[in-house]
Amino acid sequence: MHYTARHIQRFLEQGKIDPELWKDHFPALLPTQVPVCEECTEFRERTCPGGKDPVECFLAKKPDVEPGDVRKKKKHDPMLGLGAKGPSVRGTARPRDQSKM
Repeated sequence: MHYTARHIQRFLEQGKIDPELWKDHFPALLPTQVPVCEECTEFRERTCPGGKDPVECFLAKKPDVEPGDVRKKKKHDPMLGLGAKGPSVRGTARPRDQSKM
């Protein structure tokens, strides 16, 4: 697939590509440019055989996730909003039904 600068920017924002690692490998790259394999620092240092699409190469690499970064997901009820569990959890008294008074 042919990637554009918008694809790369979206991958960086979504966390599919590690921004620090990307900047280390392509230090002189502008945000509007799409790199080629010959511009990578690993290719210049001869630690990479080359011949790959840089975006595909970085998508194959997973960003390092520290064990402390794992966030616990809250229960989600789409009718009550994000993270809400209902009135029974709040600990408040429920108002009486006033429709029959």
